[in-house]
Amino acid sequence: MNRLAPLLIYSLQLKELFAAYEPSSAKIALRPIPRFMVKKLQARNEPRKGRGFGFVTLASEEQQQKAVSEMNGKEIEGREIAVKVAIDSPDKTDEDANAPAVEGAEATNGTTEAVV
Repeated sequence: MNRLAPLLIYSLQLKELFAAYEPSSAKIALRPIPRFMVKKLQARNEPRKGRGFGFVTLASEEQQQKAVSEMNGKEIEGREIAVKVAIDSPDKTDEDANAPAVEGAEATNGTTEAVV
């Protein structure tokens, strides 16, 4: 297993990885880049690179706990992933959920963070 190799995964693929847990949404956190670079990448049909983690929203806390226990440590494309519960701040929406998860806290919204 090569921990240094980049894992290129997109939101749709992330949702497919968690399909057994009935995800309602999946999002890869993108690296912040200047607006002009976004336009250049779009013109060349190149995707933006992820920040190394993403978020999967699951329907229930039971599905969330099952996903964490079964997917944490799983090898995807030769790389081990870490899966843990993410906590949203009360003032943030799903579109703003780019903050890392807080370990050891209870989930309030059914979001699971997948570090890929």
